[in-house]
Amino acid sequence: MDRRTLEKRYDQVLQEAQFLRSRCNHLEQQARVDGPELYRASQKIDRLEQRLARVEAENVILKQRVKELTLSSKQAVENREDQKGPLVKPSVGGRRRKKPGRKKGHPAALRPMPEHIDSHQDVALPKDGAGRESCPCCNACLIDLEDHERVVEDIVPAKVVVKCYHTRSGWCPGCRKRVESRAPGETTERDANGHLRCAAWRGRVLACHVPHAMHRAD
Repeated sequence: MDRRTLEKRYDQVLQEAQFLRSRCNHLEQQARVDGPELYRASQKIDRLEQRLARVEAENVILKQRVKELTLSSKQAVENREDQKGPLVKPSVGGRRRKKPGRKKGHPAALRPMPEHIDSHQDVALPKDGAGRESCPCCNACLIDLEDHERVVEDIVPAKVVVKCYHTRSGWCPGCRKRVESRAPGETTERDANGHLRCAAWRGRVLACHVPHAMHRAD
């Protein structure tokens, strides 16, 4: 090996040594920086490992406790069943359940018609400018007019007053329904024969008031 080759090799070795020396210095500085962090990390790992060991030991104890409680509860349920017998009710025989209410098409259960009428009152429909009977809702001229009798029992203290209202009705083309003249303060209902009857509001209020008054008197 000649001198020129040795000098070239020496230069390469010298450069590699300088690189390794600089790399070593860098790693030493990095180690001085990372050293405390690695120490804290190792301490934390130790604490976590100790905590994991304690949790695993507690888990084993809890599993054993759950197993014991499950077994004891199962035994208690079996003992209770032995004492009380089966919890399931015996099935009832094939009895069909009766539907509530009366059958369809039954006659209406309404108040009987009064034996006498004390007074009669004519209740007219409103009239337009031409004197024709008109709808009280839209003032349209009525057609197919009919006469009706609506019996009202006005109950007063110690006396029953029966009134018969002679009313008029007609088909309203505007409302598309039959309208009828009404006296103020009456409420209507229809009996089994299709006749309209009503009990005045004073009687209904009295029927609600009397039981409460008797209860307060007692």
